[in-house]
Amino acid sequence: MNGYAPLYSKRERIRLVLKLAAIFLPLYLLGQYWLFPAIEQYSTYANCYQYGKVNGVEVVMYGVFVGLPLSCALLVALLFGRRGLRIIRAGQDPLPGEKVLRKTRYRYGKMAWLTPMFTVLFTLYFIGLGVWGASQAEQISRDPAPCSEQQKLELGRTSDGNT
Repeated sequence: MNGYAPLYSKRERIRLVLKLAAIFLPLYLLGQYWLFPAIEQYSTYANCYQYGKVNGVEVVMYGVFVGLPLSCALLVALLFGRRGLRIIRAGQDPLPGEKVLRKTRYRYGKMAWLTPMFTVLFTLYFIGLGVWGASQAEQISRDPAPCSEQQKLELGRTSDGNT
């Protein structure tokens, strides 16, 4: 072994980039042209929505301050957690036989543990951010402004709440 991880060939790199583009380009377009406009529309009139005892403003605030950080924590843990556990077991990063995009030296022992530790730290950071965000969301959404007559008209509602 020469101390470096094997590299992807040019063909494998192109194939990898095309696969990732096939996955993430539709997700980007879906978010940009459907999800973000829908969230913007909803948040504009959030104070007009009521779900039992929960106001739409609370849905937006808890979604942003709690849901988003916890989703990021889950994503980091799911994407990098299994690989991190394998690195800890093997005591080597990159893993034996794992191909890399650029020339990378193998790291052993404590240096190999850096990658999984960063995964744990980022996951804990996002969890902490979600916990902190819960108190912020509660304070911000404590007394939402009532739905104005103008907002009701724009939403197509009458003043008695009927559509």
